[in-house]
Amino acid sequence: MSPSLLLVVLLATACVSPDVDARAAEDVLGTWNGTAVFRGQPLPVSLRFERVNGLLRGTFSAPDIALLDQPLIDVAHDSSRVYFTIDDGDGALVFRGRQTGDTLAGSATLSSIVAAREGASTMSWRVVRSGAVTAPAPYATRELKIAAQGATLAATLFTPRNSRGRAPAVLLLQGSSTNLRSDYRFYADRFARAGFVVLAFDKRGNGESTGDYRRASYDDLVFDAREAFDTLAAQPEVDGRRVGLWGLSQGAFLAPRVAEHLAVPPAFVVAVSSPGMPISESAAHQDSLRVAWRGFGEAAAARAAATNRALGEALRVHRSAGDVSALLAGVATEPWRTHTSIPVNAPTADELRGWYWYGRTLDPVEWWRRLRVPVLLVYGESDELVPARESAVRLERALRAAGHPDVTVRIYPGANHVIKLVASPLAPAGAGWGWPVLAPGYLNGVVEWMRSRSALKDRD
Repeated sequence: MSPSLLLVVLLATACVSPDVDARAAEDVLGTWNGTAVFRGQPLPVSLRFERVNGLLRGTFSAPDIALLDQPLIDVAHDSSRVYFTIDDGDGALVFRGRQTGDTLAGSATLSSIVAAREGASTMSWRVVRSGAVTAPAPYATRELKIAAQGATLAATLFTPRNSRGRAPAVLLLQGSSTNLRSDYRFYADRFARAGFVVLAFDKRGNGESTGDYRRASYDDLVFDAREAFDTLAAQPEVDGRRVGLWGLSQGAFLAPRVAEHLAVPPAFVVAVSSPGMPISESAAHQDSLRVAWRGFGEAAAARAAATNRALGEALRVHRSAGDVSALLAGVATEPWRTHTSIPVNAPTADELRGWYWYGRTLDPVEWWRRLRVPVLLVYGESDELVPARESAVRLERALRAAGHPDVTVRIYPGANHVIKLVASPLAPAGAGWGWPVLAPGYLNGVVEWMRSRSALKDRD
């Protein structure tokens, strides 16, 4: 688990049963500000607890690492003791703390797998109740329901309070594993403060949205985004001619396809960490790194990459299920396979129609060649999931060869897939562990570029 995921796990809205000690639950209500410490490095953090419909709920914020109002789960407050227990797939992370008056302090114990990977087994934090009145955000929010094919999407609209006339807007498109609108609250907040109306939604089958994400096709996801875009453009606060797309990873991969399915083209596209080749190549990149990081050696890493490429090619040319099964069987007993995305069994015909498998055969270059709106391509040089420079070169070359009039490419040294600075085998030599903060200049650069492409540069 990366440091950022580790925080999301710890920090993420909670509920307890109604029979929890009432005085204890009331006593913890409010905002708590302080510091979390991991491997000796401090991070400013904030917790907020409130009672909603009789239940205790809480959120966590750490703006330095781009987290805002992340919901907490499985929190309990019993007298002076506070507990968090979260299972993130790698094992349980258990927090135990104690409230003493207006101070809350404790530690989180990581699972053995995560502790070995991160180089430490506990995280500590200390927060103090804040008596200050929090200023209201300079934007309002309202909840929307968006009708899509086979699903209803739950969304939140962020509208700046000081807009003069109809404002420009931006739709946020999620990555493949960050499917909740709450995961993007930090970005929605930043863009709304910059004057944009923002729409974020729970991907189908996630959060409060209905539907089945696991069985969704790329067409399903594209059409969901189209419905969300049209809903955003139709809001009374929005100038429908100035609505853009901001996408991360899978959202960036699909952004050009979404754009070509819209009745009115978007004002711009911001693509963050967009794969510039079939997903099988990205899988080869990330799996080879995982195998190498876990000490299996260069030969094993190369074989993991080659297997992913061979699997992608077999799926692309519709090789038989038997051929695919034989390919997978060739590495099934390798000790490194469990650290990769390489499956044990060949996908079924139904699974092949879904986004997870079908993407391994798709080359996005043709989608980008057809795009004519302003494009900003953003990458982290140390991206652990996508070959960053190769993707940037390939997409920029395709856009310029097609005569695209407005292409900007930015690559941030030492940054990962979500443009945060992290210490990894891909990071600059001598870099020590640090909290995964956003690369300097990234977010302000995106905001200013969006403002310029939506004729908002001189409006405040």
